[in-house]
Amino acid sequence: MFGYFTAVLSHFLAYFGAALLLAAAFLTLYIQLTPHRELELIRAGNSAAALQLTGTFLGFALPVAVVIGNSVSIPDMLLWGAVAAIVQLLVFVVIARLLFRGISSKIDEGCTSSGIFVGGMGLGIGVLQAACMVP
Repeated sequence: MFGYFTAVLSHFLAYFGAALLLAAAFLTLYIQLTPHRELELIRAGNSAAALQLTGTFLGFALPVAVVIGNSVSIPDMLLWGAVAAIVQLLVFVVIARLLFRGISSKIDEGCTSSGIFVGGMGLGIGVLQAACMVP
């Protein structure tokens, strides 16, 4: 048992490290794409921004977790993780630029329902992505 653990520990560390780097890259890109500054708003106590960013991150992390369990290699996981990131970015663009053009300013103002809506849509799309990423 211990021999197996030590043999696969390096695989865990490699996948986990790659997933953390992918997540950091996604969050950085997402925060740059949105017109509001989530981290500043969260530091100021804006619940709408916290809900929006948390839901979106979960909507990204869920498909990545499924991909990790089904990928054949780290590059394979990174490619599918990039797909998950692009889809989450598109979710925000569709919501904020096409459906509800003022939603970003509502999040700036602390409108919790706007944060829940954006975060919830990101999470829901992430669940659908995860289901589609299983071979």
